Parts: sequence; structure tokens; C-alpha cells
Amino acid sequence: MRVLLVGDVHGRHEELAEMLWRAQADFRIGAAIQVGDFGFYKDTMARALERRIRYPVPLHVIDGNHEDHRWLRRSLSSGAAEVWREELNLIYQPRASVASFGASKAGFMGGALHVDRPQRHNLLSRFPNYILPRQREHATALFNRERPELVVTHSCPARIGIGLRGRTHLEHGIDRHIRRAGFDPGPEDDCGDLELSKLWHSLGYRPRAWAFGHFHHAHEASVEGTRFVCVSDAFDSPGAMFVLWDTEEKKLLNCPADPSGAGPIGP
Repeated sequence: MRVLLVGDVHGRHEELAEMLWRAQADFRIGAAIQVGDFGFYKDTMARALERRIRYPVPLHVIDGNHEDHRWLRRSLSSGAAEVWREELNLIYQPRASVASFGASKAGFMGGALHVDRPQRHNLLSRFPNYILPRQREHATALFNRERPELVVTHSCPARIGIGLRGRTHLEHGIDRHIRRAGFDPGPEDDCGDLELSKLWHSLGYRPRAWAFGHFHHAHEASVEGTRFVCVSDAFDSPGAMFVLWDTEEKKLLNCPADPSGAGPIGP
């Protein structure tokens, strides 16, 4: 079984559905995983339901930072997840959760810090945009027990050697909305999320792969045997590359979105 990994969507749900139809036909994918910033807003999700968008394969989704988390929390409490599963073929993966895909498991942890706006603390619901320590502790216990071969988060761990750099035009926002708010964004040349760093260091094993989005451009690094992949948000652009998880071989494949080109690239 092959699972397609999808980068940030930001409400482009119709374009995503069209892309998944093509990917199913061309690569015979059995499921898809979206790495957050899906577009969980009241109007956006209502429009998807009204237009009867239905994804051709089960689409597993985590929350990113650019969602309406207060509305999302209320919706989940009122049973919206079952409606989305039934009507859209959309499976929301809570913080933290594990799902099986073929012969492998994937572990999910949504949430991330804002760079371009103040953090939405949302204390009443205890469901802010960023990862809470208790959620990270829950993920640690769950992942160490279930040992998913693939971990999916919205941001990435900082300070572990992934080597991701933040965008220059976001430096002011990082200082204002992250550092001044008391959060650690990591060094400029290895930025990410400190709670995810703690998750990485607290795992008693090393997953085969760790996929994330948030940074909007492709990036790869290998750390202690784990292949970290930042999935690009350019899923509908010419020359796009697909990232596929092979559930039997338990590895990631990079494939041109246009199958008339070369075959799978890389390990």
C-alpha cells in the first residue's frame, strides 16, 4: 500500500480532491496524510460539505497553526469528525494519535507556533494553536508503546540537526511572536518546535521517517537513522514532486507528480 503525503493546503480543498483523484489513478494510493494547515474554519469546511467534495481515498489530517482552533474544538465536541468522515472521507487525527496503514503505523501530533501573529492561547478549551507539554507527554507515552514507523507533525523538532532555516522575511515575526512570548524557535540554521525536540529525545526508538510541513518548501535530512522530510505545499504546481510512504517496505519515495517522467527517486 502507498500513502501520499500532502503539504499545507490552506483551504484549497477542491484542488486537493482533484489532485488525489489523479494520484489514485497514477500511483494507486490507498490513503493520504495531510500535515496540517488544512483549513479548519467554519466557512471553509461548510463550503466543502455544500459542494459535496469527497476525497477518493481516506484522507488523514492533523491541525496546523493556521486553523480556527476554538471552532475546531467545538466542532469535534459536537460530533463533526463523524460527519467529515462520512461525507468527505476525511479522518481528523487528534493530538496525539496512531493509525495503521497496511503493514505499518503512523503517529500524529498536530499544532505549531504562529510566526506571523500572536499565539492563540485559547485557555478555556485548552486547545491552542501550539503544542502543550501535556500533549507532548501523551505522544511520548503513546509512540513509545505503539512504535509507529512514520511520525507526522506540522512543524519539526529544533536543535537536532535537521538544518532547516527560517525565511528571512519572517525574522521579525519570530522575534516578536515566538521569542518575546517565551517560546524557543531554535537556532537560525536548525529551527523548529521545542516541544517536538523534547518528543524526539524522549522516544525510546527511532522511527523510519518523520514528515512535516509548515515551512512550505521541500527539505530532507537524516538524523540518527530517521529520514526527516518537509513536504512542499506546491502539490498542484507543474513539476511538483510527490512524497509517498510505502507501508510494506516502510520507507518514503519521492516521485514526480507527472508519471510520464521518471519513476520513484531515492530510498
